[in-house]
Amino acid sequence: MQESLTTQIEMAVGFITEFWKNASNQASQLMLEGESVRKVVLFGSGDSHHAALGLEMVFGTLAKRQVQAGSSMYVSRYLVPDFGEISRETLLVGISSSGEVARTVEALEMGNEIGAQTLAITSNVESTLAETAGMVLPVELPDFPSGPGLLSYLGSMLMGYALATRLCDNDSARHLSKVLESLPLILERWMPGQLESGRRFAHEVQDGTCVMVGGGPAFASALFGAAKVIEAAGERVWAQELEEWAHLEYFCEPADMTTWILKADGRCRSREEEVSNAMQTIGRNLAVSSWDGGDDWHPLLRESLSPLALWVAPTAYADERSKLQDEVPFRGFGGGRDPKEGGGASRIRSSQRQDLKTILRQSGKSALS
Repeated sequence: MQESLTTQIEMAVGFITEFWKNASNQASQLMLEGESVRKVVLFGSGDSHHAALGLEMVFGTLAKRQVQAGSSMYVSRYLVPDFGEISRETLLVGISSSGEVARTVEALEMGNEIGAQTLAITSNVESTLAETAGMVLPVELPDFPSGPGLLSYLGSMLMGYALATRLCDNDSARHLSKVLESLPLILERWMPGQLESGRRFAHEVQDGTCVMVGGGPAFASALFGAAKVIEAAGERVWAQELEEWAHLEYFCEPADMTTWILKADGRCRSREEEVSNAMQTIGRNLAVSSWDGGDDWHPLLRESLSPLALWVAPTAYADERSKLQDEVPFRGFGGGRDPKEGGGASRIRSSQRQDLKTILRQSGKSALS
């Protein structure tokens, strides 16, 4: 299990190359109702939540749809209950590799109740999520050692981009597909330096405490990177949004606290420069990952696709920290933890699901109407 991330990193470029061909074809055959989808809601938990956040920009900028991304809990308990009756022009996209995460299933169930179109992106086509959704985009994964997920995350992201392509006009769809076809070759050139820097940085930290910072889609990458360090090495790592770091972690001690900024050279560019200068000025132990994309890529496209690249150095860092400490991923499910049903006592899968009527009754909404 300790070698899982190493193996998945080595498989990543080949996986992206092969998976995109299938994903694009599957999404192109998707039978969406109506002439168009006006609004897309993307959601998931854990890595699937990070994937949803990372996909948000491409649906807004290239597919030109109203879009909202969030956690499954937010969507099921706070967003969908306030939708009321909606048209079939709203598409709820639930992302879950296992297809058994209770909150994600719950959100799609509620989507069905209010008349939205529902779609599952999952690796398990026989799962509860797949059975609940009106449509399914399957994420077929190769065999790899059990451990923290990387290929499952990349597969969910790629299927999400394929869905965005399906919703684009013909010219934009062809352009996005062409760019994604060129991505593996660009990653092959870009990854070695990033892998080296991530592993080298793992030897420079002191107690392992680290904050990963990003804006826009890069914030999703920061969340994913922090998750891999937690899962692989069990260290105190968290993610913060670029602007919020300047309001909060800027004041943290010690001054040389390990800090990692992920940059996509997009809409946050000017603020990335200011925050990087602030980090250096106060003496942070700073790592920087910058994604440049392809030479002829439009800035919005480069930033929209950055989650397919900005995982590289943080994942290598997580892998190396785990090996340096001889740590077992997920703490070996010790200390009262249990891998059963996807979380043991955390009840990620077996948590009680609620229907829309129950949510509204418990929240007292009917009394307010």
